[in-house]
Amino acid sequence: MFVGSLDRGKVVTRFGGDGYLDADYRQRDCGAPRAGAGGYDTEVTIRDRRTTSGTLAWVLSLAALVFIAGAAAVTLQSSPDRVVGALIVVALCAGACGFALDWRLRRAQSQALRDPLTSLPNRALLEDRIEQALHRARRMQESFALIVVDLDGFKDVNDVRGHGAGDAVLRTLARRFEAIVRASDTVARVGGDEFVVLSLGTNDDDQAAALVGRLRHALRRPFRVEGATVEIDGSVGWAVFPGDGATADELLARADGQMYATKRDATDDSIFLRRGVDAGIVKDVETALQRNEIVVLYQPILDLKSGQPHAAEALVRRVLPDDGLLLPAEFVPHVERTPLVRELTFLVVSEALRSVGVWAAVGSDLGVSVNVPYRLLDDPQFVEGLDALLRSSGLPARKLTLEVVPAGPGAGSELDEEVLGQLSRVGVRLSLDDGGRAASFAALRVLPLDELKIDAGLVHGLGRSAIDAALVAGMIDIGHALGLSVVAEGVETREAWAILTEWGCDFAQGYYVASPRSADELADWLRAAWPAVA
Repeated sequence: MFVGSLDRGKVVTRFGGDGYLDADYRQRDCGAPRAGAGGYDTEVTIRDRRTTSGTLAWVLSLAALVFIAGAAAVTLQSSPDRVVGALIVVALCAGACGFALDWRLRRAQSQALRDPLTSLPNRALLEDRIEQALHRARRMQESFALIVVDLDGFKDVNDVRGHGAGDAVLRTLARRFEAIVRASDTVARVGGDEFVVLSLGTNDDDQAAALVGRLRHALRRPFRVEGATVEIDGSVGWAVFPGDGATADELLARADGQMYATKRDATDDSIFLRRGVDAGIVKDVETALQRNEIVVLYQPILDLKSGQPHAAEALVRRVLPDDGLLLPAEFVPHVERTPLVRELTFLVVSEALRSVGVWAAVGSDLGVSVNVPYRLLDDPQFVEGLDALLRSSGLPARKLTLEVVPAGPGAGSELDEEVLGQLSRVGVRLSLDDGGRAASFAALRVLPLDELKIDAGLVHGLGRSAIDAALVAGMIDIGHALGLSVVAEGVETREAWAILTEWGCDFAQGYYVASPRSADELADWLRAAWPAVA
């Protein structure tokens, strides 16, 4: 997190791991706690080698000038006609010494204000530019934005691929970010996996969100490192002056808070605990894909008014050696943060489209829903592959619904609009899964949705919790007001079915309707005219 402030006129730069140097070049070591403040005050006096080197250079230059002047004096007495040449030599030597010293000084100043790995501005230079932006914005009555980007999954790159690969990713990402912003903007690296963008002339949240979308798109593009493909993600927050704060500290605190809210909301479910990628699990899933040990089950979705089957949701499982089934909570969170997630999702989509044909053979016109990681919505490779699968299946695109769980308070606004537009043109339906969470309300404003699925946790409370009942009723009204069809997940009792029917919910899914089963078993269930549930 970007914290702390600098005294005016003081130059601060990183030194070693997490320490930094101030003007008197004392290293403040961030490895030792400061009593009672949660900070650090261990100081180690560091000898400034640049000062020593500069002094030595001046001494040598002075000695050279004295020597040359003495030689010139001797030359003047013995050969007056060579005086001009001697003076030229003296001038050239003095100029060379001055140039060398000036170059050393400028280089030292630049190094003090730049991140040594990426050459981006560091924390000190960023704060100076923020102060300049504040002065200009107040004088000219302008706005600007601060955007904080915290990388997700970067530690896993270091753990799995090594620190050399991590450094390569950071350098590449720095170049990508700089290529996106304007020349007047600043991209700074302020921590191991944290960047801050100062965007001048960004006037409101809409403009900030558009820039965030471009940054996220650059972040999500795969990285080629040492012959391997590496993918990471990031949590992003922003603040716009003056609406979100009047000082640098206020703006950065607001951006940090929004960034951490995004990170927290993206992982607030038990199946998305904030943990690192388990390379063993990822390798196991990769092997399972090669051995055809990934299977897809389907849970039917019924029309609440007629009781007729409407669609089915595809649910992925991993077949275990003892013929048991591993639930997605045990492996999907790890796979989602690797390139393997694209291959896994394509497999599920392909199986789902094939199953639609199986059900059509028994006279049932069902559609199918597939859970898709949020990060794939604006992934060009995913959109192209999805379009190819639909074309090869020969099915209408509207038969396929993509269920997504958005993340963060600005969910949807940071997606790449161009790629999202390509997905819309493919023609698939888009469903907001787990409706009722904080992020879902933001997504309702910006995503091109067709359907709203109410979170099972709220539906489970029907008949027992007045608060859950009020939230479910509200979500039904919101969905219909926006022209969306509404599906209730987790319907497990006749009472819940009756309440949802009375409130005008469109569809229901849950164990009261049917448990998940294979495509062929669902076909048999459909052929048998399914048990009545009303």
